[in-house]
Amino acid sequence: MIQPLINFLKIIRWKNVLIYLFLQFTLYFVIIKKDFNWTDGWFFLVFAMTFFGIFGNIQNNLTDYQVDRHKKEFVPFNQTIYLIWMLIFLVLAFLFAFTGFYMSFKPNLLYVVVSVPVLLSFYNYYLKKIALAGNIIIAFLTALAIYIPLFFSKDIHIAPNIFIFLLTMSFALTLLRELAKDLEDMPFDRQAGYQTLPVINEDFSRVLLGLLSVGMLVLMCYFKTTFNSHSYGILLLLSIIFVIVSFWLLYKKQYEWLTKLYKFWMLIGIIAVIFIAKV
Repeated sequence: MIQPLINFLKIIRWKNVLIYLFLQFTLYFVIIKKDFNWTDGWFFLVFAMTFFGIFGNIQNNLTDYQVDRHKKEFVPFNQTIYLIWMLIFLVLAFLFAFTGFYMSFKPNLLYVVVSVPVLLSFYNYYLKKIALAGNIIIAFLTALAIYIPLFFSKDIHIAPNIFIFLLTMSFALTLLRELAKDLEDMPFDRQAGYQTLPVINEDFSRVLLGLLSVGMLVLMCYFKTTFNSHSYGILLLLSIIFVIVSFWLLYKKQYEWLTKLYKFWMLIGIIAVIFIAKV
C-alpha cells in the first residue's frame, strides 16, 4: 500500500510541486496580504497550475517510459493507470482554472491557461528531443505558472520590482536546471535518439552552462540597484558561491549534483524574497 504511494509521489515529482506551492503561499500570505480570500481566484489558479504541472510530469514519464527503464532511479508503473491519472489531473486543472478566472471576473482570459497543457504536450512529444527548444519552453512555463495566479487574480497587488525579479529568476534558474538535467540524462537521451544539446556537443553544453551561470550573476547585480538591502547582498554572495561550485561540478562532470545545486539555488532565492520584499 505504501510503495504505490511512494511511486506515485516520485512520478508527479512531489518536490517540485512543494517548491511551487511554497513560493505561491509565501507570496500570498507573507508579501501580498495575510487574510485569505476565496473570492479573489488566487487559490483556484494556483492549484490549476499545480495540477497542470502534475499532468505534464505524468505525461513526461509516459512518453519517456522506455528511456527511463535504463535509469537506476526508474519507478515501474502501470501505464494505463497513469494515463487515467493524467486525464484526471487535466480535468481538475481546467475546473480550477475556470473557477479561478470566473471568481476573478476574467473568464475571457481562460485561453491563456489553455496554452499551458498544449505547450506541455508539445514539449513532451516533440520539443524535448530538440536542442535548447525544450529547455526554453519549460523555463517559460515555470515563469508562466508564477505569472498567472499573481496577474489574473482579483485584488492582488505585488510590487513590480518583486514581480519582475521572480519571473526573471524563475525563468533563468529553470533554464540552468534543465540544461544540467540534459547533461545528466545524456547517455539515455543518446540511446533514445534525442538531439539534446549535450548529445550534439557535450563540451559546448558545459561551456554554455558556465556562461549562463555567470549571466545569472550579472542579472542579480542588475537587481542590486532595485533591492538595496543587506538581505539581497547575502543572496548575491550565496549566488557567487553557487556559481563557483557549479564551475567545479561542471569540471568534474558531476551533473546529478549540478542539477540539485540549481534546484537548491532556486529554493534559497524563494526564501530570500521574503526578507527582500519586507525591506
